[in-house]
Amino acid sequence: MRQTVENFLCPQIKTLFEKSIGDKFFNGIEEIRMRAQKPIIIKNNNSKWTITNHFTLTKEILQGYVITQKNLFDTLELITNYSPYAFENEIKNGFITISGGHRIGFCGEAVIENGQIKTIRNINSINFRIAHEIKNCALPIIKFIRYPNFMNTIIISPPGSGKTTMLRDAVRLLSSEFNISVIDERSEIGGCYMGIIQNDLGLHTDLLDSCPKSLGMIMMLRTMSPQIIAVDEIGTIDDANAILNITSCGVKIICTAHGKDLNDIKNRDEIKHLISKKIFERYIILDSDKVGKIKNIYDENLNEVNCTC
Repeated sequence: MRQTVENFLCPQIKTLFEKSIGDKFFNGIEEIRMRAQKPIIIKNNNSKWTITNHFTLTKEILQGYVITQKNLFDTLELITNYSPYAFENEIKNGFITISGGHRIGFCGEAVIENGQIKTIRNINSINFRIAHEIKNCALPIIKFIRYPNFMNTIIISPPGSGKTTMLRDAVRLLSSEFNISVIDERSEIGGCYMGIIQNDLGLHTDLLDSCPKSLGMIMMLRTMSPQIIAVDEIGTIDDANAILNITSCGVKIICTAHGKDLNDIKNRDEIKHLISKKIFERYIILDSDKVGKIKNIYDENLNEVNCTC
């Protein structure tokens, strides 16, 4: 994982990492933020660190190496293999996913054409979100979503609280019993590279990479005979309609959504209809302060399930 990520950092930043960060610390990194004219910031286990010009780690952010526009330009060149135009579609969506499922986000000047974002230029911020494969992290929820049969499940948390990591491991664990189809729109679940799944999703899992969730769910329903379909970050009415479609055909769903708690998602258009139809039989709420820790579990009637997670 370390080599994969460092190969996309410009030479100056890569040298900072090589000379100041050991493998143990690196393996705990969640984000690497590079903002023009601001110190580099590294998020590790919910703590923020920086690297000084003298190759030392510190929590005194203002002492950190200040990112230059050239650092950002050189990093973008490496991320796009020196051909930003070849990645114009990804850049206009604000991110590129690299091998291993690591997502790199961009900010800058949006170029608008016919009311749509054509691309983002003059990049002023790059954020590496590091994907972590943590096996057995989903074990605490399995007994609540697999009782007596698998229950339609949604995992809810703010960004960076571990919902994709938990979804990935739940797929791996459930795949020992069920045929599972994963629609991996952002290549974060399986971390596909050249069509090969990089993360362990289990024996009986099929993956459709880089496909919109709403289209992929229907496609997999028709072609792969899944017992469970898994998707990350539902966020549109089309996603909700696809979930209604597949569940009405007897296929189960496990998915994630952004939200701090249950109240946060009750009034979201793409979810409230699913709630009213009692599509989800389990709502798993992750703790926003402790990555990967379960805070609450609710049933289809939004009653809390007694658990000691």
